[in-house]
Amino acid sequence: MVPGTLYIVATPIGNLEDLTPRAARVLGEADVIAAESSDLARKLLRHIGVSKRPTPYNDRNRSRTTGRLIAALSAGQDVALICDAGTPGLSDPGQDLVRAAREAGVRVVPVAGPSTVAALISVAGVWGRTFRSIGFAPRKAGERRTVFARIAELGEPTIVFESPHRIGATLAALAEVLPAARLVVGRELTKLHEEVWEGSPAEAVEHFQSPRGEFALFVVPPVVEARAWSDAEVIEA
Repeated sequence: MVPGTLYIVATPIGNLEDLTPRAARVLGEADVIAAESSDLARKLLRHIGVSKRPTPYNDRNRSRTTGRLIAALSAGQDVALICDAGTPGLSDPGQDLVRAAREAGVRVVPVAGPSTVAALISVAGVWGRTFRSIGFAPRKAGERRTVFARIAELGEPTIVFESPHRIGATLAALAEVLPAARLVVGRELTKLHEEVWEGSPAEAVEHFQSPRGEFALFVVPPVVEARAWSDAEVIEA
């Protein structure tokens, strides 16, 4: 039996029109669609006219679901993995399944598409060849400050994701640890109420008093703004 293929499918970060034709084709042809959220997956599938029932695959059930998906792949079925928004495995479930698939000799294929990181950097106006992406900021205040102190120490621009419930605490911590940093904040990127805002952490605290939507922060330490980056630097993402 020739095993099926595991497709890692990037989905829109907000605007459904950003789904690529290739992603739509793969989702239409896959035998199984594994999704972080079944409700969001059904909305996306309806948009492209696919009536398949998604299989839930998330942080709560992946320990027991991974085995079933590998069994399906080993039996010759193609599986498409999607997350709520963006690319699975980047601050979203996916790496466990990818690792298990590789160990089982299953072909893993990326179906590239929308990315919050790339979208925010493209409108940030920051020239350089290196940056970091750490996903969501830690929930605990002490751990948050430690992470931000590390950003200040390294002096590299860093992408941080945050929810509307914790954005106030995160901005306050940045104002405390990195007061001279430049922030480019993307709120609800590609969605109806999209906002791209720029300023200092203290100004961000004042601006986002009643935040709604998902946030991505591009934190640019002052050392980055003060130096000219050379073409010899290595790209790190």
